[in-house]
Amino acid sequence: MKTSVAFSELNKVPPLSKKRLSEIKAFKNKDYFDNPEWATEDWKKARPAYTKIPKTSIHTKIDTDILNWLKKEGKGYQTRLNAALRFAMHNGF
Repeated sequence: MKTSVAFSELNKVPPLSKKRLSEIKAFKNKDYFDNPEWATEDWKKARPAYTKIPKTSIHTKIDTDILNWLKKEGKGYQTRLNAALRFAMHNGF
């Protein structure tokens, strides 16, 4: 099943009718179940998606089985290691 639309296909989409445009403009969304209120704890953990945290190069030794586990998914094992450490940091490990 195709779920995305290529830019080249957008010009094939028919324009909205005046009736449909007026329906869209009149729509008032009062259903926020998919966007719940954030608790204080949620805000404490929040960071802008664009925040670039500086990296530091280090030399460390880890168990071979841990390294093999990280590398079995292929490229990006250092990113996965960093994500695991960040998860531990934020969750009190």
